[in-house]
Amino acid sequence: MSIQKTLEDTTGQIIDLHCVYEWIKAENNRKNTLLLMKLPLTAKQISSKLHIKPSTCSHILKDFTTKNLTSCLNPTAKNSRLYYLTTLGKHCQDMLCHELQKTIKDFPLPDTNWNLYGWLCFNHRSAIAKIINEPMQPSQIKRQLYRRNPDINISANNIRDIIKLFEKRDIVEKVYLKKKAHPRYKLTDIGKQLQELLKKEKACY
Repeated sequence: MSIQKTLEDTTGQIIDLHCVYEWIKAENNRKNTLLLMKLPLTAKQISSKLHIKPSTCSHILKDFTTKNLTSCLNPTAKNSRLYYLTTLGKHCQDMLCHELQKTIKDFPLPDTNWNLYGWLCFNHRSAIAKIINEPMQPSQIKRQLYRRNPDINISANNIRDIIKLFEKRDIVEKVYLKKKAHPRYKLTDIGKQLQELLKKEKACY
């Protein structure tokens, strides 16, 4: 692998790749975070995967962004901000993988609503979105959640409230089945796209 010495960032500034790369390698949490970022991630997601404090992850992502290694895909969000590697970040990730003899699968990013995806990554919302694989009632969703994770702390009312929020954001839509008094809820097209991203995020680590 030929190692590039400099790289031009989005502002036209020439960056010394060697200096940035050595800065990453100087701290294990930086290296592990860089290797982890195959898809857009929040600080909380990185924290749960690397078993380090969310505040530490937030600090690393702030430093990465300052050094143009990552960019925020939903900068107006107050919570669940998503970060993804820039061209410089991917170069450094490739260099680290080469040095460690690791292979990282490339996941092309879809054209999607990153503000909505970041919102969906928060707390129980992602767990519910991953469960819906057919028209379902909130009670069915609750049973499926507890089958997958008996320790989950969520009530039927919580699920109903989240489903209402999903419906307002066009993530789900109501479905009325014959001889059934109450509606079911199924994913819309955007809901399916966001669910696929959530499943990839879980499966590729």
